[in-house]
Amino acid sequence: MDENLAWDMIRVSFRIGRQLRDLLPRLKEQCGPEEYEDHARAIAGALHGVNTALIDRALAVHPELSARIEMGLAESGRVD
Repeated sequence: MDENLAWDMIRVSFRIGRQLRDLLPRLKEQCGPEEYEDHARAIAGALHGVNTALIDRALAVHPELSARIEMGLAESGRVD
């Protein structure tokens, strides 16, 4: 895989992560405690799966992209 594709995989993973994390406050507000905890655990598992499937694989081929991730997080708190 080329570097651009690897970077796109990383960006997609971070975007999915943001969207799932943004959902958590609404779930907490609108669900009971047990239901919220169940959803939160499921989201944590989904995030792990996405990171493993996308970020870990992209970095295995292009480890130099770790520096780009760190720079984006340091500058804006995001990876875009």
